[in-house]
Amino acid sequence: MSSMFGEISAVACEPGNSSMATVFKPIIRWAQSKERLFLTIELSDVQYPTVELTSKRLVFQGFGHGARGEQPYHVDFNFYRPVDIQASSHKVLERYVEFSIAKLAGEHQFWPRLLADEQKPAWLKINFDRWQTEDTSGSEREEQAEIEKFLAASDARELELENQINKSKEEIIGFMKMFYLIVYNAMQGGLYLYITIVLLFRLSLHGTEAFTEGYDAVSDILASCQLAAFLEVINPLMGVVKTGVMAPFIQVFGRNMVLFLIVVAHKELHKQAAVFGLFLVWSLIEVVRYPFYISQVVNKRIEPLIWLRYTIFSWFLRVYLIMMIAGGWYMMKHMYILRQRRYGRRKRKMR
Repeated sequence: MSSMFGEISAVACEPGNSSMATVFKPIIRWAQSKERLFLTIELSDVQYPTVELTSKRLVFQGFGHGARGEQPYHVDFNFYRPVDIQASSHKVLERYVEFSIAKLAGEHQFWPRLLADEQKPAWLKINFDRWQTEDTSGSEREEQAEIEKFLAASDARELELENQINKSKEEIIGFMKMFYLIVYNAMQGGLYLYITIVLLFRLSLHGTEAFTEGYDAVSDILASCQLAAFLEVINPLMGVVKTGVMAPFIQVFGRNMVLFLIVVAHKELHKQAAVFGLFLVWSLIEVVRYPFYISQVVNKRIEPLIWLRYTIFSWFLRVYLIMMIAGGWYMMKHMYILRQRRYGRRKRKMR
């Protein structure tokens, strides 16, 4: 939004572009004491406010309801003398924007004007309700100084409270994200561990006969895990995790394509050794991956997991890719043979 204001301002200043939309100047009312400047920008319901305050300059821009209605407003001017930005503050309120700007220590005196430019612009007005002069009595100045001190303290407390609220919101959101990621990764890791145990137990108990039982034993759980894995694509889109979208999308979409369009859709493949091996390698990879993600979420460095993830996992990944290619080729070949047999049977029946 700030860049938009800058572009509009630049275009409005060029010759021949007077018909284009411009950024309007808001009405500013100002007052002063010996120690401070008080500015009130008459702009209500401000959106996208940007404030740049330096010792010599004030820049404000925002979209709100001002003298020209709902419009983008922008003002940029240099002070008559340098100010103390560390002791200054501002508030964006519902009906206006308020600045309390401190004059430099040792230079507490009344200014003849607010701006460095001697020519007074039409948008700058005097706030007579807060105006002080050198003729103001000492008691009035002390009273005003006390009011200013109270307002400054109130502003500081309000700002501190707002910061604490924002910090608490961020902590709550962060905790909810962490809790969700821990639960999700723990459930996925636990289910894949169960699949791995079931397949290895059947393999050790029945030997090669387990190949024909693997699909029926774990396919439902594996399908559920793979459907839940679409959350890994949604998480970066929603800002839950700070990773890219393409890598999890390719991984999740590719696995679901293989699982649902090839394996599940063709019953002839359910009892094949390639499917058993694919499920086993698949699960072994995830048994390492999901606990590793949990350790990252809780910011805990677990060396065995890191070693498994980046050493053993890389070997599993190579085996997995080889099995995917070999298994895909085997499955396609097997499907082709089955279709040829069915086609041959139909042809013989037709004869």
